[in-house]
Amino acid sequence: MAAIRVNLSDQEKKALELARLKRNSNIGERAFYVLLSSEGKGVRQIAIQTGVNKHTVRKWLKVYQKKGINGLNGIVPPGRPNVKGISVAKEIEKVVSKSPVEYGYMEEGWTTALLVDYFVKKGIKVSRCTIKRVL
Repeated sequence: MAAIRVNLSDQEKKALELARLKRNSNIGERAFYVLLSSEGKGVRQIAIQTGVNKHTVRKWLKVYQKKGINGLNGIVPPGRPNVKGISVAKEIEKVVSKSPVEYGYMEEGWTTALLVDYFVKKGIKVSRCTIKRVL
């Protein structure tokens, strides 16, 4: 397998260094792979240094070579977006900060079944699986 080497212009290097500061996604880590490659490190060395599988490093270096820094954002996974899970998570966060008693229940602690019942009373159909996934 041929070695992957990335050569960067000063502008590309600066953009990747800025991307390294992003903490809310994996782009910072992926940018780091590219920066290490531009310093002359091989895939194996990068994998060892970062604790990531060689295949992962190789994948993101190839993606960078084809698509540039925008490719490091990754692809949107197939399927329907998790809209319900996100809204349920926000509501659960508010609800579980209080006792079920404050919402008219007799129990002292929240259970999955109790949370399902809470959502049903609010007119939101949600399954136990969704509740468990969110928790």
